[in-house]
Amino acid sequence: MSNRGATSIPSLSRRAKILIAIAVVLLAVLLIGPKFVDLYTNFLWFASVGHASVLRTVVLSRLVLFFVAGLFMWLATFLGLWLAYRVRPAFLPSPTDDPVVRYRAVVTSRIKTFGLIPSILVGLIGGIFGQASWRTVQLFLHRVPFGIQDPQFHKDIGFYAFTLPFVHLVLTFLFAGLIVLFLANLVAHYVFGGIRLAGREGRLARGARIQLATIAGAFLLTKAAAYWFDRYDLVYSERSRMFTGAGYADIHAVLPAKAILTGIAVICAGAFFAGVVMRDLRVPAIATVLMLFSSLVVGFGWPQAVQYFSVNPSLEKETPYIQRNLEGTKQAYGLTDIKYVRDFGKASKDQLQTITPADSASLQNVRLLDPSVVSDAFSKRNELKQFYTVPEQLAVDRYVTDGKLTNYLVAAIELDPSKTPTDWANRHLVYTHGNGFLAAPAGQVNEVLSDAGQANLGSAGGLPVMTTNGIPVSTAPGAQKQITVTQPRIYFGEVIGSDPDFYSIVGGAGEPREYDNDRDHTSYDGAGGVSIGSWSRRLAYAIKFGERNLLFNRDIDSKSKIIYLRDPRDRVRQVAPFLTTDTKTYPVIDQATGHIVWIVDGYTTLPRYPYAEPTPLANATTKPDQEQQPQSALPSSTRTQPDEQIGYIRNSVKATVDAYDGTVHLYQVDDHDPVLNAWKKVFPGVIEPSSAIPPAIADHFRYPEDLFEVQRFLLQKYHTTNPTSFRQGNNLWQMSDSPDRTPDQGSAQAPYYSVASNLQNGDGYFQLSSLMQARDQDYLAAQMSVSSSPSTYGQITLREFVKGGLVPGPKAAAGLINASAPITNDRANITAINPRYGNMQSIVLKDGGLVYLWPMYASTGEKDPPKLIKVLALNPVTSTVGYQPTVAQALKQAGYLGVDSALGSAATGVAGGPAEGVAPAQTPVPAQAGGTPTATVPGAGDSPEVRAAVKAVSDAWAAVVAAQKSGDQVAIGQAMDKLGQAVAKLTAAESAQAPK
Repeated sequence: MSNRGATSIPSLSRRAKILIAIAVVLLAVLLIGPKFVDLYTNFLWFASVGHASVLRTVVLSRLVLFFVAGLFMWLATFLGLWLAYRVRPAFLPSPTDDPVVRYRAVVTSRIKTFGLIPSILVGLIGGIFGQASWRTVQLFLHRVPFGIQDPQFHKDIGFYAFTLPFVHLVLTFLFAGLIVLFLANLVAHYVFGGIRLAGREGRLARGARIQLATIAGAFLLTKAAAYWFDRYDLVYSERSRMFTGAGYADIHAVLPAKAILTGIAVICAGAFFAGVVMRDLRVPAIATVLMLFSSLVVGFGWPQAVQYFSVNPSLEKETPYIQRNLEGTKQAYGLTDIKYVRDFGKASKDQLQTITPADSASLQNVRLLDPSVVSDAFSKRNELKQFYTVPEQLAVDRYVTDGKLTNYLVAAIELDPSKTPTDWANRHLVYTHGNGFLAAPAGQVNEVLSDAGQANLGSAGGLPVMTTNGIPVSTAPGAQKQITVTQPRIYFGEVIGSDPDFYSIVGGAGEPREYDNDRDHTSYDGAGGVSIGSWSRRLAYAIKFGERNLLFNRDIDSKSKIIYLRDPRDRVRQVAPFLTTDTKTYPVIDQATGHIVWIVDGYTTLPRYPYAEPTPLANATTKPDQEQQPQSALPSSTRTQPDEQIGYIRNSVKATVDAYDGTVHLYQVDDHDPVLNAWKKVFPGVIEPSSAIPPAIADHFRYPEDLFEVQRFLLQKYHTTNPTSFRQGNNLWQMSDSPDRTPDQGSAQAPYYSVASNLQNGDGYFQLSSLMQARDQDYLAAQMSVSSSPSTYGQITLREFVKGGLVPGPKAAAGLINASAPITNDRANITAINPRYGNMQSIVLKDGGLVYLWPMYASTGEKDPPKLIKVLALNPVTSTVGYQPTVAQALKQAGYLGVDSALGSAATGVAGGPAEGVAPAQTPVPAQAGGTPTATVPGAGDSPEVRAAVKAVSDAWAAVVAAQKSGDQVAIGQAMDKLGQAVAKLTAAESAQAPK
């Protein structure tokens, strides 16, 4: 039996042991050291913003779960090994062909080592997985009721949001622990001889049989509990391809099947427990076969048969469950209080094209300056230094000027980290901040340009009327003239924070060194930043950023601070790790302090909600330009939402971040959000009540764009309230196509903010709006808008157009404009100025009409900012086009009535007010009989392809009008399809003709 050569273990020398110990220590320092440095610097950062309790709560939660989960998995592994060792056979034969014999002596000679090390490793893995679930555990411990019950089990939604995920987490760890216990026990019994494979039949010792049967029985009892709780997951079922939630087959087949399988699992568990006292293992074996067979037949086959043979031939059975899905989805995404305006536009032909005084607020605030186009004008007009910039898409806000609500484009002048000098001292000690706040009314330019000729482009006209560090609010004698920025320095912003590794060392006792302008330097004296006066802190940050200059630079002293984590959205997410932030933030002027303040919208989300349609957050909120580029090619300040699915979302928090000192405030604006109320119990004191919001800041809250896009995404199907219509799929919408995309780049038109007229009283209010088209058609179905005014904040309005009205969508409208006589007659001038177009805006009129307005900019070179050159208008009633330098003139040319009386003095030029040299309005071009546009006159320099495409668009629209008169919906749809194809060909032909 002696086989010493096979079982002996070579011993290590003392020197080798020391070297191995040193290597292990160094490896631990390299792996764990940076984590401790990050933890230390994180505590310093959280303390600097006054929210150290947040990090303490998160760290403590993770540590407790790490030890609880790790201890559980360690105990399961160790218990399996220990139990097998305790009942190992006392005497064993030693066949020479049994490979385990040679290792048994080694294991038994070092039993503690082989018992502890594997169990500790398994425990560490379990702890790592366990600590990641801290959110699930905290929400369960601090759960609150929703006050809404699900329609099937009549349980509060809080059970599904907070309790059920925790139950699944516990069951998952129970399954993992029992599997590890079984495997450890099985391996140990094999090593210690409780299970022998030698011989024809092998042998299973009594102790091994008892332990393995008991563990298997416990596993099946846990499986019975899992089957029981799986019943509640049916509210998330996706068995039906039409909707989410339990359908007919789920309720009538899967639900009873889960109950049956629960009972079978209990019976099978009893069979295994019986195997503890019975030597015959045939009963547990039969139970295992029964369990597998019943799972296949009862759990899978029966529901499939009911779905295929009962539900699919008679989809009416799904109608009551579709109703549940409609209600659940609208509850989950805040769509329960939509204001529907049905049959919008049922007015006479004259009413549909009449401008009334009630429409003046909308038309006087047309966004002639598009925030994605005139960013260059903001930066080039002010001759910013090369290391300063403004975002590539400006923010849209509103201010009251002389008692009127006015659209404004606003931007903070920020430092661009990618353009700072490369040497360390200048990059991190001198160029530390941006400086300034720019604003311009979105509906004005400094001078109206009368035509599109190149001779006009050298003038100073067509540019924004910009102010720096202030907003004019009144021209009345004795009144406050403007809201003024008294602290224009910007240390925190979306551009300066776009590089997560960009930090600045500010303050200090020496001479001011931070660049303000070519004449002045400053020294930071704000409350932001982390003090790095001590050597321990400097060492920690030197390790964190991998920079030795933080230790040895003489300009860093006891009063110096380090500023990092500078994007307002990142700061909000750090302070409130339970929030998802909107991808866009915007600056406002805090009148109380004179500082620039960033406003960030925060969302609470859940991955699932009973009977609610899951939504891919990234896809629903992707902007057109982001669809066409990889993430690495997007502008540094551009953000996208994470690639995850949500089933519930609320904009419950409005956050502010001071651009100078980085102070973060989070205000609760939805007191009825149970998810936020649960998180408030986890992190007490982090969220401030709405009563703490400064009124001047609250006036600038706007409905967040990402939430609007999620809701718009869902309303393509969920605008209906009729489950039968939903099931039949005969009233589907789609987001309107963007008119400035080529056919191969088709994408949804981005929603836009604007001041609009309240159609009831004519007052102006701030809104976010978008158009919806009928699915696979080029005509409009509805306009979706949501108010940002304090009195009606969050009110969503859906104005549905008359189905027979056939108002063209934005892309079709762009084709009609480009093919119209005013455009084709001036095409030579237009081509020469390399035109750019802003957002095509749809203005809903009081009497039910609609007007399309589309700003055109001249863009002649990289050094010249784009200039507003023309305003294009389309009258959908007559298909007449206006092509003029001002809104009022374009409206009159397009055939709208009442322009002068409705707009008053603004009729001389909404674009810039009365201006000298403005050309008189051109004589309106009348529409041909039947409303067909006069788009048959191509420009003199047009290619044959463009000429043919222009005529094709005109002919296609004539066919649409004729089909509309006949009332044949099939013919109308076919005509609209041909119109869309003609417009696409015209766009492609013009692109091919344009100079490269």
